Amino acid sequence: ISMRMRLDCRIFASDGSLSSRYAVLNEVVIDRGSSPYLASLECFCDDVHLTTVQADGIIFSTPTGSTAYSMAAGGSVVHPAVPAILVTPICPHVLSFRSMIFPDHVVLRCYVPSDARDTACVYFDGKHRTELYRGESVQIQMSAHPVPTINRADHSSDWLGSLKRNFNFNTRVKQKPL
Repeated sequence: ISMRMRLDCRIFASDGSLSSRYAVLNEVVIDRGSSPYLASLECFCDDVHLTTVQADGIIFSTPTGSTAYSMAAGGSVVHPAVPAILVTPICPHVLSFRSMIFPDHVVLRCYVPSDARDTACVYFDGKHRTELYRGESVQIQMSAHPVPTINRADHSSDWLGSLKRNFNFNTRVKQKPL
């Protein structure tokens, strides 16, 4: 048995009151929803300004979720035993905004600034779509309640086998000798 980390995600109204809370196994996505404009978000790590997001969106994922939407958006693939939170931009407007990996003890927070052109949307493991209005925020941190998973062989063998089987990870036809 191995323990897979989850994210504890909270949505706060503009007055600071808690409006909803979700436990997430894979990822939290904040994007522009149906808006034709780029998502505009202010993101913080432990109350230190991380970045101003101008992109189609941003993904916060667990190592388990690193092989899902985050990988498709160019994020790293992370072993599920690594205690980390991945932050991956979705089609950022600047080339310098790249995927980042944070230790699991940080508290990440994103809010829609008052000067944003439009609202944003947040999804928790692809469900519970919630529109975020100006001043509203999402807080993301590691949950104290991981998910136990059963291994066939061992933690790494199962994970690497799954990567090879499902993604043809690093497989190619061998070159013939000269």
